Amino acid sequence: MSKRRILLVERDEAETYLLTSVIAFGATIILVRLFLELTGYPQVGNGTLHIAHLLWGGLLMFIAIFLVLIWDNPIFLLAAAVLSGIGMGLFMDEVGKFITKSNDYFFPAAAPIIYGFFLLTVLIYIIVRRPDKENPRRAMVLALEQLQDAIYGEMDEREVRELLQNLDSARLADRKEIREMAAILHQYVDEGNVPFKDYQPNILRRAADKVSAWGQQLGQAKLRVLILIGLGITAVGAVATLGLLLIAAFSSDTVVDTLFAAVMNEAQTLAVGDVRGIYIRTGLEVLIGLVALAAILFILRGKEQRGMILALAAVVLSLTAVQLITFYLSQFTAIIPTLFQFGLLMIILAYRRWYLSPRKEQ
Repeated sequence: MSKRRILLVERDEAETYLLTSVIAFGATIILVRLFLELTGYPQVGNGTLHIAHLLWGGLLMFIAIFLVLIWDNPIFLLAAAVLSGIGMGLFMDEVGKFITKSNDYFFPAAAPIIYGFFLLTVLIYIIVRRPDKENPRRAMVLALEQLQDAIYGEMDEREVRELLQNLDSARLADRKEIREMAAILHQYVDEGNVPFKDYQPNILRRAADKVSAWGQQLGQAKLRVLILIGLGITAVGAVATLGLLLIAAFSSDTVVDTLFAAVMNEAQTLAVGDVRGIYIRTGLEVLIGLVALAAILFILRGKEQRGMILALAAVVLSLTAVQLITFYLSQFTAIIPTLFQFGLLMIILAYRRWYLSPRKEQ
């Protein structure tokens, strides 16, 4: 008897649900930290009890799990995505208490751990949104899930076209029963038996469509200018730092001592006065700045494919390496530069998708 193959099929609209959860996760962390900072870190409880918001996060994730275990409905899937994101945010926000013996909420390593976990969720989202390889059996499973939307009356013309494409792929399956089922369902849908409803996309998709439409209205030239400005901001500090280092290398000991004193003073202003962290971050910033500068030069010379690849490398390295160290040194004040880098990353990805063809540059 042959072993049963495990067929992994991503849920229809998995990309949307995961993005919803990721956004809810990040927004929860930011809002909770902001609220606690503004209100002086209040506690729910009394002299004996302290009801940490980690518990509320666990409760929301518990509810999200049961929503998807009990009901098979797009509305509950979206609700579970929101609740799981908020729950993860509330849960992870208190990680400092559970990695220290003193239950230290402000433990310096907590911020980079939270940020690293958020990056992991973003990476999973990026993997999920990549198109799957063509597989007739996978297409059949996905088509059956899409047919459930017809029962709920939530299919528009675009979704019906996607359903027919999946059924076309399923008709190429190696198993006869799958081919026959796909043919029957294809004929059923093709004859108009799936009624179109006045279906409105969820709020996240509508917002994404509006942002996409607005971005395309700006046009290629203006988006290119935005990218160049973002890369310029990334590069200018690195170039200035590199210049100071070169000057110091050929200057007297007094100049070098002055630079070291400036670094020590900066360390005292940070949440974590780790001079080694400042050195590592500075070295990475110089490297990223030089990559960003090279990207600018390639883009200005008309080599946009290469320039955008270098721009992506600079932004991704900044988000993964530099911001991770910055969260450790500066704690949650690193959110602002991180949001800037994420925004620049989204613009670069959109520019490549809209305006750069996959052909090689001459």
